[in-house]
Amino acid sequence: MCWEGMPMPDGLVSAAEANRDFSKMLRDVESGARITITKDGKPVAVLSPADASMNVDRSSAHRRMMAMLSQGLPLGFCGGVDRDDVHSR
Repeated sequence: MCWEGMPMPDGLVSAAEANRDFSKMLRDVESGARITITKDGKPVAVLSPADASMNVDRSSAHRRMMAMLSQGLPLGFCGGVDRDDVHSR
């Protein structure tokens, strides 16, 4: 199916169509479309808009991690962390 001149719909697109019309699909996804790519009639991937809130969560986690790292290890730490200590946190 050719999508030239019209927006690609949400729904299924074959891998061959996705390969041929990838730039068009990216423009449509930027506009909010969600496209499932199929191979041999079976869904194999979903192309969807990036979630802006996910980036906020990552930057928040990064800030917390950097704050913890800047504090360093407590005074008197002599090493000896074992596997159970690591997984108990």
